[in-house]
Amino acid sequence: MYRKDMHPAAIFISFDAVVVSGITVEASKMAKILARNQIKSYLDLGYDIKIDKGKFGKPYDKEREIYSDMFDLVRIDDIDSIPHYNVDFLTHSHNVLMGRVPPVSSREQEELLLAISESSLRLAHRIVQLWDKLSISYVIVENGTLPENIVYTKALYTAIKIYGECHCLGNFVIWRDHDLMWSSEKNVMKYGAAPYPHAIKPVRSKHITYVTLNNHLKKKLEEWCDYRVEVMVKKNTYDFTGHGRFDSIRENFFIRDSDIVIARTTRIIPQKRLDRDIYLLNRLNQLFSQNDIDRKVFLFVAGDPHENHPYYQELNTLAKKLNVESFIKFVGPLSHKSILSVGDATTIEDLYYSCDLVSFLTSWDYDSYGNPVGEAISSRRCYITTSYEYYWEVYGQHGFEAPVLKISEENDCLPDEAFINDLYLLINNRQLMNDIARRNFFIGKRLLSDNSANILDLTCHEERMRDTVVVSVVVPVYNRNRSYRRGVALSIQPENA
Repeated sequence: MYRKDMHPAAIFISFDAVVVSGITVEASKMAKILARNQIKSYLDLGYDIKIDKGKFGKPYDKEREIYSDMFDLVRIDDIDSIPHYNVDFLTHSHNVLMGRVPPVSSREQEELLLAISESSLRLAHRIVQLWDKLSISYVIVENGTLPENIVYTKALYTAIKIYGECHCLGNFVIWRDHDLMWSSEKNVMKYGAAPYPHAIKPVRSKHITYVTLNNHLKKKLEEWCDYRVEVMVKKNTYDFTGHGRFDSIRENFFIRDSDIVIARTTRIIPQKRLDRDIYLLNRLNQLFSQNDIDRKVFLFVAGDPHENHPYYQELNTLAKKLNVESFIKFVGPLSHKSILSVGDATTIEDLYYSCDLVSFLTSWDYDSYGNPVGEAISSRRCYITTSYEYYWEVYGQHGFEAPVLKISEENDCLPDEAFINDLYLLINNRQLMNDIARRNFFIGKRLLSDNSANILDLTCHEERMRDTVVVSVVVPVYNRNRSYRRGVALSIQPENA
């Protein structure tokens, strides 16, 4: 189905179901490289994959505007016409197979697995139809192993096998995991207990290259797969060129040059621990007042307050209790300059340009990488962080300097006085802050420069893609459902699924 009248294209499928996220930021970096190689990019935001976001079936609206210069937004049309593929079934299957609540009989579980097989096979054929229509030649799957929606993940493996064999393709898939069951929300057991018997394991396939973000995840993933697959480590990377024009937003909020601005670019959810930032804001302003210094500390939070509105309200209640409401600015979700396609709206880069330091006081077990730290480094800004589980491997061991709040799985605490005092001394020494930011920048430039091109072999695309080249990137999501119809299992299955 490769047509000479079709332009090369790429499709990114996000299992994140968030308009702008770390996953879409990484996808945009690759899309820019693809565009330089005359490859068109499509994006499926995953609204019908990660259903806990409440966006199942939600039409694209402003989303198209945001990405108009970078992606054409696509999805599987009428996906809910596929047998069993609805919110209730997906929620129920996740609860029973991953959370094991409610408990079901072996017969009920067998019927559920048969229904999943039928639904995933039907979905696989719909995926293949879309890839044929767009003339897909590469597929990149983001976070596909995390068992958010095992129906979709199972369907992807089947689609890759069918499509690869039909078009005589070789290695045309990059399957990249950012998080895995043992590194994401372990304390609340979101994905059940090891060994996760119903999660879809990566399969050995000539079509797929597996990638993850750090060596610990690589080793655990290979072990979980009984070493049937080999996993590469590919770090997230950042722009160290300093190109672009940035605007200060301080004067919009009547903030003086002498005041301190802390930037927190994050989802507003409990796992990100914004309560730490609010507590820290209170203590730093107290110290300035006690020492009779005419400076104030402000916290700018760039995230969607509606994603978890009860938690957003909790943070406002805490801010009021600590008397720091006037020092917190919730500026809503901001886009990166590389993504933003419309107008002259404020971007994350503008916020970094306007701030003195970037905060990443995340919880122990939620983040496998920590993009805000890398973004701070590439923006020549100091950062503060917790010693979250993967901080040492991703950043700490390489010599980056920062105040680090010591936490652990057992003690995921508020900032202690030692950390607060160290930070207070730092923000009162402008020269030291500049020196640290400069040293971090040069280390980062060597280790973290944007080199997304090496994840795709674009040098021989004419040979491999015949008349057209297309890339598909897939990003997984989380689902929960209550009811399903009985189905009959069909015969085609993903390899080793």
